[in-house]
Amino acid sequence: MTLANCLTFLRFAATGPAVYFTVRGALPLGFGFFLLGFTTDLLDGYLARTRREVTPVGKVLDPAADKLLFLGVFASFAVLGRISWEALVGYLVPQLGLGIGAAYLYLKRREIRSAEIPGKAAAGATALAAIALYWSPWGESFFWAAVGANFLSGVYYLLKLLRANGGAREGETR
Repeated sequence: MTLANCLTFLRFAATGPAVYFTVRGALPLGFGFFLLGFTTDLLDGYLARTRREVTPVGKVLDPAADKLLFLGVFASFAVLGRISWEALVGYLVPQLGLGIGAAYLYLKRREIRSAEIPGKAAAGATALAAIALYWSPWGESFFWAAVGANFLSGVYYLLKLLRANGGAREGETR
């Protein structure tokens, strides 16, 4: 197992305590476990690329661990009333769309794509929103900005997928 994949599994492991302590209102402890998970996200991709250890398993597990960490933390804040359940659903919609799109690409083309700049920007906004929910009275505003960034990222990937599937077929002209 690669070092990057070990870090991804550490992120999965940090998610449970982050959610547990956050939902119980022990925000400093919840944040500590969130920060541990988030730090592993910053490091795993970098290490995989620089050590030439990018694996198909890592390409699947890394975004799954990210989604679980953020979904768990955001659901905890919904339980605490810091964000509405409607806001949480707003966050989930583009995540589900991205997951369905990724599954489609894998099943149809055996393709696992890496995140591009819009996805990385949405991930940054999402991380900032989580940090703000722990420490700022304006956390929900940051959260809604992250929801918007995730929707825009989802539209970008959807358009890219449609363009790839809608190209001219052999013998056709545009």
